[in-house]
Amino acid sequence: MFLANVSLFDFRNYAELELTLERSATVFFGGNAQGKTNLLEAVALSALTRSPRTQQAAELVRFGQPAARVTCGVQSDAGLKELEVRISVSPAAPSRASRRFTLNGIAKRSTDMMGSLRVVLFWPDDLQLVKGPGEGRRRFLNTLLSQVDPDHARELTRYGHLLEQRNALLRAIREGRQPIDGLDYWTTALAESGAAIMVERQRRLLELQPIAAAFHRELSDDRERLELRYRPAGVRIGEAPLELVSEQLKLAMRDARDEEIGRGQTAVGPQRDDIEVWLDEHEARLFASQGQQRSAVLSLKLAELHYLAEVTGEQPVLLLDDVMSELDPARRERLLAALQPGPQALITAADLNDLPKSILERATVFRVEQGAIHA
Repeated sequence: MFLANVSLFDFRNYAELELTLERSATVFFGGNAQGKTNLLEAVALSALTRSPRTQQAAELVRFGQPAARVTCGVQSDAGLKELEVRISVSPAAPSRASRRFTLNGIAKRSTDMMGSLRVVLFWPDDLQLVKGPGEGRRRFLNTLLSQVDPDHARELTRYGHLLEQRNALLRAIREGRQPIDGLDYWTTALAESGAAIMVERQRRLLELQPIAAAFHRELSDDRERLELRYRPAGVRIGEAPLELVSEQLKLAMRDARDEEIGRGQTAVGPQRDDIEVWLDEHEARLFASQGQQRSAVLSLKLAELHYLAEVTGEQPVLLLDDVMSELDPARRERLLAALQPGPQALITAADLNDLPKSILERATVFRVEQGAIHA
């Protein structure tokens, strides 16, 4: 799988762009706020159906314009596919926008787009993955699993809708607008969906664990042992079957019912899970140095890249947004080793001096300036 071309229309600071890409590495360099990250964001939006930078789709449309379009041509063993995302700003509420997806000209739901273009993102913010809040680690795992299995993406969407409905009912019960009797239906539905997500997360994390551990042994010269531990909220999974996990979730919600009504929020379930990263029996978030945490993050990203290729049989596209300047020479070299021969990579940098000659010698290089790309 590789990205053959990208077309943008009124996306962020791009009025119009037609870009053909090579299978290997492509470097985009230029000053801040010129459009380098915006280009990678557009590719990520096509792959993941959501921006990794904002939840407000209206922010993706060029200022003063009514709509934006992102089109990506993806070459795979099955042939050439055209992925398109259209974003339309609401005339009545300019801060709101709708998204519409097509695959080869046929309208699709967002979850049906998953897997058409697989990417691994590596942004400077990802260096906070280990020591930051659990939301980032959940997003990391959700992104990986959704690209491997579109059914998981659909289950996440279903769970989100059920959670929204149950939370609304909890608030209505708290305010005396609804009876408590209706809560059982939503508790059962949410527990069944949540259990499916949790069991799949546990299974996939067990498969990812040895890959990440192997990369970390290399990065630490075999001095540290990395372990990933899944911490589900409210239940103990282990090797429990799906039905038992669902029952555990239902019981946990019922036990927390008074608390949940008081807060107007569901207190247990996959929306509160965490993925802990441990180094030599110490949780890295609490005890690891900054260097150790960065090595752990790099191990996770390399494992994600390897796992996607191994499970799907196709290399994902690697998106590196100004990460090289944030890594020391040793970690930079380890990341470079993954690119040889490796996946197609789109790399941004403020200065070409931030990139090793080994990349520049074989990469196509473009300069980005004010929403335009120059060879």
